[in-house]
Amino acid sequence: MPSSTRRKLQTEADIVREIRRRRKSKAPLNAAAVRREDGWLYNRACGLFGSWQAAIEGAGISYEQVVAHRRWSPSLVIERLQQLHARDELSTITALIEAHPRLFGACVRHFGGGLAALEAAGIDYDRLLAEKAGRWTRPRIAGEIQRRWREGETLCRATILRREPAARPFCASANHQFGTWGKALRAAGVDPAAVHQRERLWTRQRVLEGIRERNERGKLLNTDAMLRESLTLHAAGQRLFGSWRHAVEAAGIHYRRDVLGGIRGWTKSKVRTALAQSLSRGEVSRDVVREKSPSLYRAAVHHYGTWAAAKQAAKGAKPA
Repeated sequence: MPSSTRRKLQTEADIVREIRRRRKSKAPLNAAAVRREDGWLYNRACGLFGSWQAAIEGAGISYEQVVAHRRWSPSLVIERLQQLHARDELSTITALIEAHPRLFGACVRHFGGGLAALEAAGIDYDRLLAEKAGRWTRPRIAGEIQRRWREGETLCRATILRREPAARPFCASANHQFGTWGKALRAAGVDPAAVHQRERLWTRQRVLEGIRERNERGKLLNTDAMLRESLTLHAAGQRLFGSWRHAVEAAGIHYRRDVLGGIRGWTKSKVRTALAQSLSRGEVSRDVVREKSPSLYRAAVHHYGTWAAAKQAAKGAKPA
């Protein structure tokens, strides 16, 4: 930038005019491009506004739109993940989705998913989770395994990870501390073969408990969702009760009203609008929404795949 132009950029209003000029001339406005092409403007804007994002928004431009035009290459994705990791800002895949949705989208496009992208960036996800959950010592891990075995809870690692997202640090720490999940089981005095055998034995009681657990967590119980998320439970319900509907109703859940009717009428657009209304009232917790409107929660998960994705979509919607 010529020195004469620099002298003109002394106030916030000057910065706003220059940002709008760049936009009108179709010049990129993302931070990396501006730093590369006009470092003085970038530094001056950050000094006056506190950050480049604040300067962009001060010019009346949506920062989300600016970021949306950023072209994520595989090397840029890896570089960004490594930066977040170095700054200790990378904790879980869920946190990555919520804090950096476009980066996560690029992870999916270029690598097939978040875990694969982290692996390409040289980041051990299980180790990362274990470090974030340093409270999981070897004795505590063994104690948790023994408790689960004693109380009849599942000790299948894949099942725990699917049903209990909050238990992921426990599983990751077990792998990190003992080397493998099987070694963690043995250290706790539990035979992995016995775990596999117990997991295979579906009883009517276990089916009913599985159905009620999904219902309490706000998970869908319709056949499409079951075939996608819990094929073995669905198959066991059909085999032991004659049909999936009979299994659900034996668990005390009204099939037509609560299962089929639970998401009827909830289009993707209506879900976004309703969630935007909840967000505007400060009801951002999934537990709050699930308690106050279970059908909305189920429909959100049904249409968007995860609660985090639904909440992210709702941030761009207008409240009703």
